Amino acid sequence: MPDPQEPDGPLTEVGRYPRLAAARERALVVAALGLPHWIERDGDAWALRVEPSAADAALRELAAFESEERARPPAPALLPLGKIPTLSLYAAAALLSTFFALQNRLGPTWEDRGAATSQAILHGAWWRTFTALTLHADIAHLTANLAAGLLYAAFLLPRFGSGLTWLAILASGALGNALNAWIYRAAGHASIGASTACFGALGILVGAEVFARWREPQTRSRWQLVLPIGAGLGLLAFLGVGEKGASVDFMAHACGLGAGVPLGILLEACRLAERLPPAGQRLAAAAALAVLPIAWALALR
Repeated sequence: MPDPQEPDGPLTEVGRYPRLAAARERALVVAALGLPHWIERDGDAWALRVEPSAADAALRELAAFESEERARPPAPALLPLGKIPTLSLYAAAALLSTFFALQNRLGPTWEDRGAATSQAILHGAWWRTFTALTLHADIAHLTANLAAGLLYAAFLLPRFGSGLTWLAILASGALGNALNAWIYRAAGHASIGASTACFGALGILVGAEVFARWREPQTRSRWQLVLPIGAGLGLLAFLGVGEKGASVDFMAHACGLGAGVPLGILLEACRLAERLPPAGQRLAAAAALAVLPIAWALALR
């Protein structure tokens, strides 16, 4: 905004900018010197003008500002979206759909053996933290989890590779279920659904992005760090609560998000995706594929 005080005489132009935002940004530089200034529309551009006696000081300060802007390195691409290995997304969707079909065929016994029951988990049935991720109340529950989970995974796959991504997502879901069981340790609580792992994937994304921003001096500012955290909490509030009266385990969603954040920080801090050879990614993928059958074998023994 121009200075509200009317100028006493003719003004000297010290800058001309195509956008009002650019003119206002330079006006702040002049204002920092305590100099009166005015922004005026002049044809298709915006002119920044000062009193003639202040022109030399304003020009020197603006020249220093422009020099710093040119020398500033561009912000790094913190979340490069490379080629997404879609095969693993199809495999994950097929696997969850197969488990849902088995659940419908085998009836309540299947769910009783695999649900994340707090007391059972706290008494040693750790496999329930994994098996519960494969159980769903109905087709709408399954579809919603597939849509959210595969979307978050699609952002993680180019960053960490297929093996690490899916192993980390499963780990975040299991840790979230374990934490949820501990929170409800005094009550007979049970939960099912892959949503804990879906929000775990979101937490991994948030944690990795926060650490990546903190690592680079250009983005190590309070607002740059708060942005991914706010986005994660906003998605938790928007997608993790559900409609009024719906049976939604918000605490499980929050636990999944909370479990995923440190995993994302760890993966980004250690640069595992860069250091791990292809054989390591294949080993992580094999572990991710094996953990669910092993957990179900223990549940059904």
